[in-house]
Amino acid sequence: MPPPTMSPAGGLLDGLFGGSNLDKLSKEDCYVQLIDSYRLRVEDDYVFTGEAGGIYGGEDPTEEFAEFLDLAETRAGLLPGWWSPETRKACEAMGASGSKDGWANLSCAVEKHDIQEHYKSPTMPMRLRLLAEKVYGKRVQGGL
Repeated sequence: MPPPTMSPAGGLLDGLFGGSNLDKLSKEDCYVQLIDSYRLRVEDDYVFTGEAGGIYGGEDPTEEFAEFLDLAETRAGLLPGWWSPETRKACEAMGASGSKDGWANLSCAVEKHDIQEHYKSPTMPMRLRLLAEKVYGKRVQGGL
């Protein structure tokens, strides 16, 4: 009998951390988690590989976030059924200006402890990392 296989996105961990579950969230919460997943991935890339993308490289993060969403849209079942060009624009607009509480802003760096504090959950960084792995199809190179 062959051993179980894991997807690049964590596979077996999905059951522990709920996979993406974006379809179970409100639109605003979905946008926030997509934005936070991207922001944490940029942070992880910088910390674990030295890759200075997005705000760490002095670049406009909205362009890189648009590429993140382009990839997310190619992943079957990842985004909610209500996702459309209009909701994507709303997500991008939130990322550019921040959520109502000022949190989800692509121009602001975020670290693991920030995520834990904001969501009041020690497992939320892992959930967001798994979401980013599903989008990119790979883990952070050099760490995690």
